[in-house]
Amino acid sequence: MTTCKLYGNKLLLTAARQLFVLLLLVIAVHGQEQEKKSLAILRTEDDGDPPVEPTNLNFLTVRLREIAGNILQNRYDIMTEQTIVNKLGKDNARSVCKEAASCLAKVGQSIEADYIGQARLGRFGGNLAITVQLYNSASGFEASPSITGTAKDIDGLLAVLNEKAPGMFRKMPGVSSGKASAPSFAGVAGVQTAGGYEFDGGKSYLVNLSTEPAGAIMSFDGVPASSCPKTPCKAELREGSIRIIAALDQYETADTTVSIKQNNQSINIRLKANFGVLEIKPAYLDGIGGNEQWSLAINGKAASSWENRFSPGKYNVELGHRCYEALSFEAGINKDSREVFDMSKHIALKKGGLVLSAERDGEPVSEPVFVNGKQVGETPFSGAVPLCAKIEIGKDRETVDVKLKHNDKVTHTVKSIGGVSGGYLTDSRDGKRYKVVTIGNQMWMAENLNYNASGSKCYDNKSANCDKYGRLYDWNAAKSACLKGWHLPSKAEWDALMVAVGGEKTAGEFLKTTSGWNQNGNGQDKYGFAALPGGVGDSDGNFFYVGIGCCLWSSSENNANGTYDLNMTYNVKRAIIGTGKKNELESVRCLKD
Repeated sequence: MTTCKLYGNKLLLTAARQLFVLLLLVIAVHGQEQEKKSLAILRTEDDGDPPVEPTNLNFLTVRLREIAGNILQNRYDIMTEQTIVNKLGKDNARSVCKEAASCLAKVGQSIEADYIGQARLGRFGGNLAITVQLYNSASGFEASPSITGTAKDIDGLLAVLNEKAPGMFRKMPGVSSGKASAPSFAGVAGVQTAGGYEFDGGKSYLVNLSTEPAGAIMSFDGVPASSCPKTPCKAELREGSIRIIAALDQYETADTTVSIKQNNQSINIRLKANFGVLEIKPAYLDGIGGNEQWSLAINGKAASSWENRFSPGKYNVELGHRCYEALSFEAGINKDSREVFDMSKHIALKKGGLVLSAERDGEPVSEPVFVNGKQVGETPFSGAVPLCAKIEIGKDRETVDVKLKHNDKVTHTVKSIGGVSGGYLTDSRDGKRYKVVTIGNQMWMAENLNYNASGSKCYDNKSANCDKYGRLYDWNAAKSACLKGWHLPSKAEWDALMVAVGGEKTAGEFLKTTSGWNQNGNGQDKYGFAALPGGVGDSDGNFFYVGIGCCLWSSSENNANGTYDLNMTYNVKRAIIGTGKKNELESVRCLKD
């Protein structure tokens, strides 16, 4: 009996101990339930270029939080986007952590999150790359091994998250990743016969989805809608309650639950705007530089529109122009606000110093100087001049070809007022030089014009013929081919030349060159006019009469299809005022205004 008593006491003692251990386990489990930790998932950042759209980045963030919530729902509280923004403030919520461990840990401490994580995008081998890291806010150590993956597009990155993120969250502190041991059963019981097949797939309906404004990216119960990339669209959704998330850049993300109950059901989600407008009004002073656009950069990135939407925050704006001093300012944008920047109140021209002199035939002369059409003095001139101003000199207002320097002085001398110096005319358009000659009271080019204008060609389309005879022009091209201060002569001006050289009977003899004409049909070139037999061309691309004759256009029309010209040939001494068709190609001699 003594043995039985001892054995009974031992059983009671064992039972008491087991009950005590069980109570400790209950207390421990209850304590764990009371000590849920918090996890903050910050916005996904993109380190690559070209950047991924903010709506797609937001979508990755939302999906990462959904996966964390599904895995950690009994162990961790997942902080919402609004909670993070409320604790950090709008500006700080958009800040980027370059050094993930230390920076994210500090952010986690500031928002009182036990653990903090973030996804970052990069580029690798032409693909998008994603890295997700989780840290203990207190220690800065990784809370779980990071995950990485690459994909061609956002859908591929979502697949990486769906595959790898659950395992990452399961390895966080306090989350069991082990497998429960299977219970042991003895004997055979509960034998049942299999019944017939019953389909339990549930109903699906075709749903019409739209948002105001359109273009939002959709997800259904946390899964991206591949059949509905942007609204408006159609999708097949299962019957019952569906969680729909609609995300659009510069609008608040909509998160709503909708009951799907019939075919062709229409669902419209109105998004709340989360942007303000920055409008910039470009301006120019006295029209200077108006043919060139201002350059615009916002937060270091080029922008092409003068009116842009921005999420609330502060933005650095830079404006640049070749002719104006650079402008920069900071624009504060609030939700539902419009900020207008009028450049006309702030712009200033870039200027440089100019010391300008003029010479005629090697002697200094005093000539009026014009800047943007206004006379500012006379040579010798010195003063500050806008960098892009039009500078002219002389009574004929010839353009001064000088390149000014910003905030520096340039000295320049115009050596040929009237465009003529030492018996030569220089064409400022292409730098070609032509001999000039004065006959009577007229100053003529003593060479055929060789300016490459539209509507002109070289004889036989060979550049060597242009070098020798000048170019051939149709009449419309000839009318505007002469350089400024010179013009295509009229019939009356050709008649005046004939009188000056003794009349048309001997004009050919006295105006033709002393060589170059066929069968020795050369002239005396008595006045230095140097007429050459450059030939003609027709509208079909054919060329005739080089070495035989020349035709020189006049500006005077004979009829609707023809105009007067001056003709000379190798076998006669006369020069004849004839007519040519406007679509023919003939030579040009320019006469000074």
